Amino acid sequence: MQFLDEFKKGLMWGMLTSVDLFECNPKKIRSKQDIKEYVKQLCKKIDMKTFGETIVVRFGKDKRVQGYSMTQLIETSLISGHFAENTNSAYLDIFSCKYYNAEEVEDFSKKFFEAKKSESNITFRKMPEAAKNKLLDIPNSKNWFFESIEFNQGRALALKAKQLYSTQSSFQKIEVYNTNSFGKMLVLDGAIQLTQADEFAYHEMIVHPALNTHPKTEKVLIIGGADGGTARETAKHKTIKEIHLCDLDKKVVLTSKKFLPFTAAGLKDKRLSVFHKDGFKFLKEKENYYDVIIIDSTDPIGVGKILFSSKFFKLVFNSLKKDGIMVNQFQSMFYEKKLIKEITKTIKKIFPKFWYYYTLVPSYPSGTIGFGFASKKHSPLNPKNKNIKDLKYYNLEIHKASFVLPKFMEKIV
Repeated sequence: MQFLDEFKKGLMWGMLTSVDLFECNPKKIRSKQDIKEYVKQLCKKIDMKTFGETIVVRFGKDKRVQGYSMTQLIETSLISGHFAENTNSAYLDIFSCKYYNAEEVEDFSKKFFEAKKSESNITFRKMPEAAKNKLLDIPNSKNWFFESIEFNQGRALALKAKQLYSTQSSFQKIEVYNTNSFGKMLVLDGAIQLTQADEFAYHEMIVHPALNTHPKTEKVLIIGGADGGTARETAKHKTIKEIHLCDLDKKVVLTSKKFLPFTAAGLKDKRLSVFHKDGFKFLKEKENYYDVIIIDSTDPIGVGKILFSSKFFKLVFNSLKKDGIMVNQFQSMFYEKKLIKEITKTIKKIFPKFWYYYTLVPSYPSGTIGFGFASKKHSPLNPKNKNIKDLKYYNLEIHKASFVLPKFMEKIV
């Protein structure tokens, strides 16, 4: 059982399980006797000795919280709960310095009150020595960041982190954290965008495969990329005369300049012009203009969703010259197979040539992130060696290998 060994080693003082029950049997949560019977059976099930009588009192003038509240002392601590009649919900806390099976508690509570849904959270309380020497640092919302995008799928990435900055722009929530493992981290609407430790693996791979494929890149458009990392890598190519960066959210640019100098350095290049405009309107003004367009977007949710549409890809196609290349951020092949398949079909209807490739980014929940490579003419399978300096991840061997896909992805794309 989880953390049982830590109890045996004397690192834990106790544990608290908070159980939320929804859509309970209305009669059971309104019955004083049933609530007392629940406590009696629960204590027997998890081997807890009661101390004194179970106290059950009904109160609350506010209908939102009106209902019975319960308290039961046990020799190892306390069981308490509140039963909200307005929503037929129950909120229970089982706190003990003795180890018990938290899953068993949730299952029993759900069955007893005939709830249709249940959720639980566990908090462990440490012994002084464990806390002093940080022998057991269990994630919690106070000093850990949890990427919430995949919570509904039963997945999460937790990083020990301290929030440095948070603001709400007109488009999204912007946060900056300082993490123990990855340095500075930029988060937009709860999704990790980059970290100081591994952002180069993303930015180098979204830029150099296309720029080392196109024979002579002079004009590049970056849509998104307000942190500056993609612009930084693009600027390493000396043949480029113009770099345009189009991102709606000026606050992300300002945040990056203040907190993320390692990527924001790319915003200082003299060839770069930044436009805070709608990407659709901007593309309509630039027909047959760019050699390469890089879509450094967020995930296809919120403000980033439209950047994966057929209408958008058609505008990109029209804005490229006759031998132009488009690269777009294209999700994880392990998490988003269905989405990748659908969008690949969309792109292939517009561009004559398409490839999927990927890079490794440890701070992303899946550890990988993919890119779409759509081209009017050129193939990325025979890249040119343009002798780009100051690279940490990309080389011609990595370039070629990144287009070699697992068998399951070959079928998808």
